[in-house]
Amino acid sequence: MANHDEIVQSGDDVVGGFQEKQSDLTAQTPSDLKNKFKIGLMAVGVVIIAIVAIVYYNKSKNEKEQEASAALSRIRTVFESGDYAKAMSGDATKMIRETQLVGLKNIVDQFGNTENGKVAALYAGNSLVALKKHSEATEYFEKAQGSSSIEVVVGAMVGLGVCKETEKDYAGAADLYERASMQTTQTALKDKFRLYAALSFEKAGNKEKAEKLYREILHGETMEYIGESKSGLTRLGMIVE
Repeated sequence: MANHDEIVQSGDDVVGGFQEKQSDLTAQTPSDLKNKFKIGLMAVGVVIIAIVAIVYYNKSKNEKEQEASAALSRIRTVFESGDYAKAMSGDATKMIRETQLVGLKNIVDQFGNTENGKVAALYAGNSLVALKKHSEATEYFEKAQGSSSIEVVVGAMVGLGVCKETEKDYAGAADLYERASMQTTQTALKDKFRLYAALSFEKAGNKEKAEKLYREILHGETMEYIGESKSGLTRLGMIVE
């Protein structure tokens, strides 16, 4: 996985790509391996929740929900441009359809009890991670966990895992990543999150849990992380079947 402070902002490499050749993997530590991944929170949650926000808007007759969705759709372009500070604060000088560009912070403050408010909280958490404000990001990820959307909750779990890693709480991060792997409905993400968890358990010194997850990946539904999992087992001194 990754030094997520850098990942969120990275866009040069293929999402989910791994840059080192297989022969080099076993010589690297879990931290080294994490620093090679270019997957990021946007790939994990924000790309997904853009769709969720639209669904909530279309289905809801609630005025607050629609206001939150409209505000979120306006600020999302700022977020996607990489201007995370402005995404949080908005821009009072910029008008869109005679409406001020409201930032994610204000959207969450005003509409935090709505579903789109919780989606905005996930965007806000991502923005704050990119700005290296992890303690503030935690608060927003916790709010996003109140969503009725499984994938928004999963994105928030992964975000909290990132924050735990910055605190060097690798066991706590691993638990969150493992829970995310079990709860996501997207097959392509299950093994990705298992790998996050395995690398974090390995770094926490929990070889038993790390081995279990690496082996689950070997027998999972995708082939994408087989090489990394075999390398993890080799680092642990385990037999690779």
